[in-house]
Amino acid sequence: MNQLRSTGTWHTPSSLGLLFLGLLLLPAMVASASDTGEKDSDLHCLCVRTTSTVHPKHVNSLEVIRAGLHCPKVQLIATLKNGRKICLDQQAPIYKKIIKKLLKN
Repeated sequence: MNQLRSTGTWHTPSSLGLLFLGLLLLPAMVASASDTGEKDSDLHCLCVRTTSTVHPKHVNSLEVIRAGLHCPKVQLIATLKNGRKICLDQQAPIYKKIIKKLLKN
């Protein structure tokens, strides 16, 4: 007979195969469900260290990430003209002026 007996219930080999397949696919489904959020939905701050020594003429673009569940503070990320990304100290006077100008526009 091609049936297995387990804890008082009958399972066919095909139902056990489906159960096994489901258990194999479960981690992939959980991982893809967690990746559907925004890129900054990771529960950590992107900016561990900040700098205030970069001159604005070297900055190509700025990205402001608001405080939220992922990080309790606002993060200011600059992409330099050489392509490198760095975190700026938003409390530095020069960057405060830049943020103020950006918010006016």
